[in-house]
Amino acid sequence: MKKILIIGGIVALIAVIALRLISNKKTINENKQVVDRSKIPVSVTIASVEEKPVNSSFQLPATLNPFEESIITVTVSGKITQLSIDNGSRVHKGQLIGSIDTDLKKLNLEAIELSESKLKSDYERTKELFQGKAATETNVIDAKYAYDNKHIEANQIRKQISDGNIIAPFNGIISNKNLNIGEFANVGTAIASIVNIEQLKAQVYVNEKDAYRLVLGQAAFITSEVYPGVEFKGKISFISPKGDASHNYLIEVTLQNSGKNTLKAGTYALVEFRSETIRNVLQIPKNALAEGLKNPYVYVVEGTKAKMKKITIGRELGENIEVVNGLTVGEQIIISGQINLFDGSNIQVVTSK
Repeated sequence: MKKILIIGGIVALIAVIALRLISNKKTINENKQVVDRSKIPVSVTIASVEEKPVNSSFQLPATLNPFEESIITVTVSGKITQLSIDNGSRVHKGQLIGSIDTDLKKLNLEAIELSESKLKSDYERTKELFQGKAATETNVIDAKYAYDNKHIEANQIRKQISDGNIIAPFNGIISNKNLNIGEFANVGTAIASIVNIEQLKAQVYVNEKDAYRLVLGQAAFITSEVYPGVEFKGKISFISPKGDASHNYLIEVTLQNSGKNTLKAGTYALVEFRSETIRNVLQIPKNALAEGLKNPYVYVVEGTKAKMKKITIGRELGENIEVVNGLTVGEQIIISGQINLFDGSNIQVVTSK
């Protein structure tokens, strides 16, 4: 009887524990339930899209590029027998800066020139025989053909010997020497890099409206933090005839790089296009951009919901940014709280600016 009571007690204890575990699991599962917050309004601050007057002058960031840049390669294979350049060497267009071993080709040329001379004599003699009716017209044609072929072969070897000379393609500075005397170079091997920074090019992308106001030869002004307070004058040398997907056009500004303050290629700069014209442009606060300048879109207020809109932006105007396309005057845009928004989110306006 005592044994039965003990077993019954154990069974009861197990049952109590099992019930407790089941109850705890139910509580945990209830706590894990995801709360649907999509219908809870997000508190936001809004502002109106406005059209404000701005000076038509504008400034854009750019990186200064060399006016000319090239890789010097070889067009014949062989051992480098002479190379008179180092990193930083200044060279001139047409200057002989190195050579590839062509001794074997020169010996080959001598043999070909001997054959060419003999075939020329044979051709001249055959012509004389033909005039005296001691040779046929076919003999003359064959002799001329053999001579011409050997002459062409000799010119090909002369070209290969000439190609063994390594020539500077333009005035510039050697920026990266790759090989040295005694090393073997295959056809197309890069010997060195050369850059011309006597002039520099600043490349910028200008929005459609501004691009149509610029003209070739127009002055532009370049500044850089490396020379505070110093202004370099350049001119527009290229305006792309075709815009990109965002309706921006490539503009190149060329500037002379001489005098006391010289610039290096790769320097970060600002390019300013000046104008006295005042015009009105659509503007919004920069903080309205949900993901910044690289992926420009904003949230527009539509009743009690947020509507995502892609926009095309132009110049930065202090705390504001120009809107080229995508918005109209008077639309209400969200300038804070975007981190919690998605297209169609419920919103509650707490502040209006």
